[in-house]
Parts: sequence; structure tokens; C-alpha cells
Amino acid sequence: MRLGLIERGTRLKISVQDVQGIGGDTYEATFYDMHDLINESSFVVQSLELFRSFNKLDKNAVLDINFSVGATVHTFKGRAAGKMYNDMIIIEQIDEIETLNRRVFQRDELCVDIRVYGLSEDKINESRYLRPEIPPVLADMSFDISAGGMCIITNAVLESEYDPYYLIEFSFSQKDTFLLPAKLVRRSRYARSKVGKNDYGFKFIFENMPDEMGRLTKAILSKKLSLITL
Repeated sequence: MRLGLIERGTRLKISVQDVQGIGGDTYEATFYDMHDLINESSFVVQSLELFRSFNKLDKNAVLDINFSVGATVHTFKGRAAGKMYNDMIIIEQIDEIETLNRRVFQRDELCVDIRVYGLSEDKINESRYLRPEIPPVLADMSFDISAGGMCIITNAVLESEYDPYYLIEFSFSQKDTFLLPAKLVRRSRYARSKVGKNDYGFKFIFENMPDEMGRLTKAILSKKLSLITL
């Protein structure tokens, strides 16, 4: 996916992060047109609220941007590069667009205790992890889990100097305990549930832990069966 393929009128969710990676306000916007037609590095959105807030934005603030096309979710980061007219804002793309298909893995609304730790990028390809000795940056409950990732809906704010990489600890039973590296691929203040106001979506990283995906799939199935028989 690239910017030039986004259709005019596509609805975007734009969340503002400060220079420490702390999330702030979230805005609804509409994709209007490309700004840089040659390099496809910047585009124009229309958003009354973002337009009104533009002068208050830190010039180094990072924008978490996501939009959906059918079952596919696209996420990337940008920066507010300029203000035009008629509620128009120019946004510069600063990383690659990541595409996820929500139907690749069946998400199950399984609530388990989770602990989230920051994880430096140079450690995301380890083949085995130990629980960090430092406190977690987030401790709460999962909203849903699949073999591909996890959603956490919470009132807590997720903050880490290592964003977007994290280590997530959770368990379904004494034997089914997991400590998995993950990438934060969605950050939204428009949660799908009244459980909390912040919605965080993670994608597990299994490149060097292929057996863990199979083990997680079996653990999820066992947990679902145990709930049915209760």
C-alpha cells in the first residue's frame, strides 16, 4: 500500500504523540488529495478539529494514522507539515504503511491478565525471553487475543521510550504462559468497548519463535473449550 492509492474521501483516525511518544488527542479526518505528487511523501486531509488545533501542535509531534478498507487496516506515522485553507492540513509520511488483515486470525474475546514491558528494537528477534526485572509500563486485562496479536482496551496510557516494540506477558493456565515480543500497530482513543477509552492493538512477532504461534493457537482453543464446559 502507498499514499497514492488512498481514495479521496477515505476516513482517517489521527492520534497525536509528543516527542516522548506519549499519546494525546485523536482526530477524525478525511483524505483529500496528494500534496507531493512526484515522491508521494505528503498528502492533504480535511479535519475541522485538527485544523483548529494545528497551532498548538508540537512541531516534532508524531501522528499515528490508521484507516480501514474492508477487513484490511492500514497504519503509518506522519507529521503535520502545514496548514492550508478550508480546514485542510498537509501531512508528511515518515514511515512505511503497514497493512493488516483482520480476518487472517480469528480474534476471541478472552480476558486474561497482561503485563506489557518496553522492548528495544535490537531485542525483537530473540528466540527466548525472560521476564524483565523492571516494572511493566502497563498492567491490565486483554480485550481479545488471536494467534496473530492482542487488543487491550484500558483507561491507562501506554508510554515507553521503546515504542512501538513491546514484550507482553500473559497466561491462560499454569502451563500455558507466554512472554512474546510484539509491535504496537494501532493506538486509538475511539475504543470499541466501554471498558476503557484507549484502544491498543499489538501484532506478535514470531519470526524467531515459530513454535510459539502453534503453542498459542492450542492454548487459545483449550481456554475456549474450558469456558464452554463451565
